Parts: sequence; structure tokens; C-alpha cells
Amino acid sequence: MQELMTGIKEAFSPKRNWKELTEFNGKEYLLMFLMVGASIVAFALGGDYSWLGILGGVTSIATAMSLILVDKGKLTNYMWGTIGSLAWLVVSIQNRLVGDIFSQVFYTVMQFVGIYFWYRAMNTTQKDSTDSRKISKWLGVLILAGLVAGYFLIVFISHKANGNQIWLDATLLPLGIAGQVLMTFSYRSQWVVWIALDLINVLIWYNQLASGGAAATSMFVLQIIMTINAFYGLYCWYKENGLNA
Repeated sequence: MQELMTGIKEAFSPKRNWKELTEFNGKEYLLMFLMVGASIVAFALGGDYSWLGILGGVTSIATAMSLILVDKGKLTNYMWGTIGSLAWLVVSIQNRLVGDIFSQVFYTVMQFVGIYFWYRAMNTTQKDSTDSRKISKWLGVLILAGLVAGYFLIVFISHKANGNQIWLDATLLPLGIAGQVLMTFSYRSQWVVWIALDLINVLIWYNQLASGGAAATSMFVLQIIMTINAFYGLYCWYKENGLNA
């Protein structure tokens, strides 16, 4: 418990946030500028200045910041991730996306689980960022089986709850669980899952945008940003660390 509380304090520390944001290289600052800038522009052009529209903008900016910090394996990604997942949860509730609602509840809880495991690993290795790991064959098979079972369970629940875009939306929670668990334990194959999830989210929020969904402009642009970042994260965790797939 003490390690968790210390990890939370560090993840939410303004001093640590500033330090980790100053450790980027030129291309990472450019990516951060483009991601956050796109979020702000999308919010401004969307013309939705209701409280929910503003919340969509906050979701987009906070998630973009979290993603760029995950690319670097930095603990402070969890502060931005907590803000983003809580804001996203409210937006998902307003859009009646049942799978997305479950996903964001799960993501919010997992921010603190991630803080614990990343902070503990950093203490063990005496590093200020986490090391990536290669997934075993059997764990990969287990995760795939869980994805299939979870998908059909969410389809059933979404039908009962009269959700929107059920067959697409039902992929979000199983993929989100797989990606978040792999991320928590620093498996680099998380990025394969995030790419699949982000591409599905692009389609879902495009459909929401076309039908006039709440905060849909900011959320649609966020999905595009997340997809681009996922490919960069894949590059960082596989290539730049000198690791094989």
C-alpha cells in the first residue's frame, strides 16, 4: 500500500511531470505539439462549447499527453490517463456506447494498478522509465481466447442495454482489457492491440460524428491521433529499444 501511495504521489507530482516532459527529443516534441494542437483545433472547429463539448476537448488533450508519455515509458502518463479516462467515461455515457462505458471504468481503475507496477519496477531497476518485455506464446493464446469470450459477452449485454453500434462497440472492452494488462506489465505487444482498438474507434466515432453525437468532433480527431501515436509507440518499444518482435 505504501508503494502504491508513493507511486500515486510521484505520478501526480508537478515536479516529476515537468522533469519528464523536458526529457523528450525533437521529434517527440513535434509529435506532442501535433497531437495536442490537433485536439485544440478540433475542439475549436467543432463549435460545441457546451459542457460536454468542453469535456470532449479535455479528454482529447489529456489522452494525447498520456500517450506520448507512454511512448517514453514515463510514470506520469498515469496522471494524464486518469484525467482522460474519467472525462471519456462521461462522454461515453452521453453517447450510450455501452462497451466504451465499461472500457473507461476499467481504464480508470487500471491507471492506479499501472502506477503500482510501473513504480515498483522502476524502484527495482533504479531507472526513471519502464523496460519493455516480450510476451510468451501461451500468454498470447490465453489473451486471444479471452478476447473472443469477452466480445460475445459484451455483445449480449449491449443488446440488452439497447446500446449503439453494438458489433463494433463490443470490441472495445476486450481489446482495452488486453491492451491495458499488457501495458501494466510492460509487454511491448500492447501496441498491436492498441492499433486494432484505435482503428475500430476511428470508425465508431466517425459514425457518431455523422449522426451528430455529443462531443463527436473532438473524440473523432482523438481517435486519429491515438492511431498515429500507436504506430509511433510500436516503433519506440520495438525498434528504438533494439528488441525483436
